[in-house]
Amino acid sequence: MFWDTTKKITVDAAAFTDQKTVHAVLKEALDSEAYLGNNLDALSDVLTTLGRKTKLTVLHFAAAEKELGDYAARLALVLASAASSNPRLTVEFL
Repeated sequence: MFWDTTKKITVDAAAFTDQKTVHAVLKEALDSEAYLGNNLDALSDVLTTLGRKTKLTVLHFAAAEKELGDYAARLALVLASAASSNPRLTVEFL
């Protein structure tokens, strides 16, 4: 029998009202002690070094784009780039 051991994480980007909140929400969702900074570089470091198969689903990203502007675009790029670099990570935007 096959057991799916993928860690499934869902975050609601409608809660991303500012950069600080983005990182607080993601840090809690990822439950990673390695997430030491509140910036996109720290997020990238954590995501690209995940050892466990992980699926990150980001809901309502359009709301974050309206609220965060260019920072949301950079966040999306970091998430997509991390998924491309780490075969154990899948990211989807809904």
